[in-house]
Amino acid sequence: MSEIEQYVIFSINEQIFGIEILKIKEVVSYRKVTPLPNMRGFIKGIINLRGIILPVFDLKEKFHLPETTYTRFHIIMVIEISGRVMGVIVDEISDVVELFPEEVQATANLPPGVQTEYLKGIGKKEDELIILLDVDRLLSPEELEILDAA
Repeated sequence: MSEIEQYVIFSINEQIFGIEILKIKEVVSYRKVTPLPNMRGFIKGIINLRGIILPVFDLKEKFHLPETTYTRFHIIMVIEISGRVMGVIVDEISDVVELFPEEVQATANLPPGVQTEYLKGIGKKEDELIILLDVDRLLSPEELEILDAA
């Protein structure tokens, strides 16, 4: 029998993504992010989560999608990336799905020019395609260093 994996499904600019459920520590409603000096790009700053300071970044900017103004309806997913705990801002979380290996396609068939280094595959559930992210490869070593400095 093949291994079923569970993914938390979320959206960013109406695109559907999934992250392995075991990588998510918790989900919190959006709260003000404190910017840090000289932080640039998709790294938004830090939050205080029950006494723990967490760096927060925005996947929209990481994926070069149009920015939006954050509202109280946005979500911060607290995830573990390469052994580090941090927050990721997303538009909404919609579901948890189970995917069999045969429901996940490799990224080899995607058009040239698509950045696939942080994609685990493309999930197919009913008529919906889900871009599955490889959380541990989501940030480059350089980006992780910048977040560590935060």
